[in-house]
Amino acid sequence: MMAARRLYRQRGFQGVTTAAIAAEAGVAPRTFFSYFETKEDAFLGPGDDRMDRLVQAIRERDRGEPILIAAKRELLRRREDRPHAARPELSELLSHRSIVARLRERWNLWEDALAKCIAEEARARAGDPEPMVVAAAITAAIRAAAAAAQRNPARRAAIAERIFGLLTSGMATYGARPSSSRPKSPNRATERPLRRTSHR
Repeated sequence: MMAARRLYRQRGFQGVTTAAIAAEAGVAPRTFFSYFETKEDAFLGPGDDRMDRLVQAIRERDRGEPILIAAKRELLRRREDRPHAARPELSELLSHRSIVARLRERWNLWEDALAKCIAEEARARAGDPEPMVVAAAITAAIRAAAAAAQRNPARRAAIAERIFGLLTSGMATYGARPSSSRPKSPNRATERPLRRTSHR
């Protein structure tokens, strides 16, 4: 990954090839593909590791803790062991279409893996839709946070907090506008004056 990042700074994303990354790292191209499936993976990092940590967090949580809370804690946790030197920002990487396409492929795979894990943890019956819905919600939160990073990297964590807050608090009333309690005033243009009736 460090070799890919060095070349990225020198040549830009389009100017980097898998052969160049392998040569920079001092390995054969075949060795490169034993670690990464695509060039994009060399910049995005090992996504399967992140998914494994998320699944592990869900499995190892206290059984009284909701799955969404455990997922939120793991996804928002900052890792000091991540190498940051010369690493392109996610917002910078997302300006490349092939990176975005690769991320979408990963997210689809993650959703399937999450649904399987959640079904097992919740002891859901075969065909129950809830595990798929929860997995889709978590994956959607990851996607929205990535989109936020592209627009405003500094607000990524704050937006992720908002997204998970919405998921954990429920969406039953989201988007509903409270009706005004103030009575409507009559249309004076069409209001007719009362007539007195004379009694003879």
